[in-house]
Amino acid sequence: MSEQLLALLPVYGVPVIGFAVFLACCGIPLPTAVIMLFGGSLVATGDLSFWAVYPACVGAACGGDQVGYWAGRFGGTGYVERFAARGPKRQRLVDRARDYLERRGVIAIFITRWLLAMIGPYMNPVAGAAGMRWKLFIAAAIPGQMLYVLIYTLLGLIFSHNIIAVAQIVGNASGFLAAGVVTLALFWYMTRVLHFSLKKRRRRYLKPRGRRNRH
Repeated sequence: MSEQLLALLPVYGVPVIGFAVFLACCGIPLPTAVIMLFGGSLVATGDLSFWAVYPACVGAACGGDQVGYWAGRFGGTGYVERFAARGPKRQRLVDRARDYLERRGVIAIFITRWLLAMIGPYMNPVAGAAGMRWKLFIAAAIPGQMLYVLIYTLLGLIFSHNIIAVAQIVGNASGFLAAGVVTLALFWYMTRVLHFSLKKRRRRYLKPRGRRNRH
């Protein structure tokens, strides 16, 4: 099915990309990131418009999230158990989604849209069954999907001449993104600590203006 979708991309373009993204976010195993990479490469060649691909993928991803969320909301834990029982891999991903939701709360929704995207489709019914408020869910899910689609579409756009090589390593893209995010977070934290430390030390050794000795 994946090969058939990729073959249809140059012919039908945006509808195929959007449909594949929607199905993947509903929990059907499809290489969404690879499909968006090829979509970005078609934008680079001028066959598709970025302003057609990007909103279509964001809308499809958010639509798939809603299907999963409301299926879990109406079906409850029984639906989640049946959803997870379709295979050992799916069971592991559902268990990871539950654990991550318990530890991170609504932040887990945002993170599993892009950084841990492999858990995202399984997080949706888990969040619905757990009774997470819908407004909180969409407030975290929509920005996460916007970032997710932007990352992979731009990667396909920038590296369109090496799209096959990029597609082969896309499975490790989440690891690269995670490392980058952690590195940036640590750099920001260290610079802030250093800034406040120097500022505090400077204030400690400066005399107040009104108390300075006049000669």
